[in-house]
Amino acid sequence: MLMAFVLCFSSCASNSDTKESGHSKGSYEAPVVSDSNDDVTQTSEATKLPSAAKPKSYFAKISDDIVKNVETGSPSSITTAMNAIHKSESELSESEKVLIYVSSEMMRILWSSQKVTWTTYEVTEETPYTGALKSVRNGIFDTSTGNTDFLSTFLPALVFLTPNITSNVQVQCEQAILNALKMNPSSVAANYLAGLYYEKQTEYEKAEPYLTKAYEGSHTIEILLEYAKVLSKNGKSVLAEEVMKEAGAGSGSTQSLAVLKQNAWIAFEKGDYTAAEEAVARVLQQTPNDLEFVLFRARIFIEKNDYIHAVSLLDMYARQNDTNIDYLILRARVQLDWSKNTNAATETIEKAMQLYPDNVDALLIAARISSLTDGPVAGKYADELAAIVLEKKPSNNDALVYALDGLIQRENWQEAYDISSSLIKKQPDNESLILKHVTVCLKLGKKGEAMEVAQKAYISNSSSETITQTYILASTEVLSRDESIKLIDSMLSTSSSKIKSYLYYRRSFLERSEDTALADLRSSLIANPRNSDALFRLYEIYYDKKDYRKAQYYLKQVVAINPNDSSVRKLNEALTQLIQ
Repeated sequence: MLMAFVLCFSSCASNSDTKESGHSKGSYEAPVVSDSNDDVTQTSEATKLPSAAKPKSYFAKISDDIVKNVETGSPSSITTAMNAIHKSESELSESEKVLIYVSSEMMRILWSSQKVTWTTYEVTEETPYTGALKSVRNGIFDTSTGNTDFLSTFLPALVFLTPNITSNVQVQCEQAILNALKMNPSSVAANYLAGLYYEKQTEYEKAEPYLTKAYEGSHTIEILLEYAKVLSKNGKSVLAEEVMKEAGAGSGSTQSLAVLKQNAWIAFEKGDYTAAEEAVARVLQQTPNDLEFVLFRARIFIEKNDYIHAVSLLDMYARQNDTNIDYLILRARVQLDWSKNTNAATETIEKAMQLYPDNVDALLIAARISSLTDGPVAGKYADELAAIVLEKKPSNNDALVYALDGLIQRENWQEAYDISSSLIKKQPDNESLILKHVTVCLKLGKKGEAMEVAQKAYISNSSSETITQTYILASTEVLSRDESIKLIDSMLSTSSSKIKSYLYYRRSFLERSEDTALADLRSSLIANPRNSDALFRLYEIYYDKKDYRKAQYYLKQVVAINPNDSSVRKLNEALTQLIQ
């Protein structure tokens, strides 16, 4: 939609029926409107406004209803205002011409699907309103309007709809929109722009109430599309589809394409990747150079694990733009999930964080990489990266999980316990989380809680290998040696190779002699040669015996199985130095 706006904005600007002044507004001051015939240029004390008085609007001589309709800013309310102000040019005051100009530009900028059906006129007076719109045209946020009324506060924020504005300008736009809404909470234009602003920041829950308010005031296509998009992002696909039925009523080619695009997004958010791909393919048939949808198609392929086609599209996109945040996120995902190249993924995501330091998706992928590698990304570990996300979104589940991983890796057991306790209440059946929580409890000496959680999970789901391992871990830490060995022996004959390997591994800790412990570890590796826990325990035993070459033999196998674990690689490097 933003691209359509830019094209329409440029076209409308160049084909305007009248010449625009482009005057500077820097010297403008809102005039004092007098009810008498006194000369307004007098400077006597009697004619001065009290210092605390509210300055009258530049549009004070125009009907309040007309000005309110322009402030409402929907296509229908603007049109109503222009019909009410309809006069011959000779009868129009300069302030009326300015209001007509403002209304025309608001229609062109905000509602590109609509046509300006009235005549605009040259404005010669220097005002904050014309000046703000000139600045918008040049991609500048105008800070000199004075913010004396709704329009002088709101108009500078329209620069948000121009491409490539800086993060600082975005913050200025947000504040201007919110200030305007304080003056007129029912403004369709301001609510729409607020919703659009937060949607672009991926703050969909924050965007929804603003777009709901805009939708209540107008069902123009721009509002319908943005409202449906945010509803689908917030998991309200049924309501989003109802809204899109209204949007689909139009027959214009541009509108139909916009509807097709939004239907693609809704299908994607529902997880219907086949329908989403079909819609995206139809979009690209009509507009093959639409880079946004080239990238969207790559994203769909990634969700379908079709990485070969995804990489081809990402390479095509990168030839045009290799710094887009969505591109960098998708590239990092491919490098992690398909190529298994954490070094390349780290490099990509660090570039994303440098360009977009506050992007939540980039921070989450960085936290994920750190949790996988037990190493820092952009100088921060998983829990530190997750903490930045949690400052913005305290309930973000992925951030909480990565924070837990980082705290466990750095052995910050108490903070890890606080997070795992909170998470397990929300996800009592999450197997990975149960294992982490039990591990944390055991490290803190909370053996009763660890056993209770593990035993309850095992009774509910004894077929799960993860849950079975968790139960064995808790049992061998909590029960007596004899009870633990009896439990392990009772399970050995009926267990899968993977569980049997884990049982032998855990029994090695219970053996009284080194020989029997080594025998258990060898049995563990016979059952599962890739049991990195058993291999690492063999490394520890031989390292303690100062048999460094044999220790490294086992450690190198651990590195081969877990190539992304930086802590294991560091141990291997240190051992290599020791042997040399």
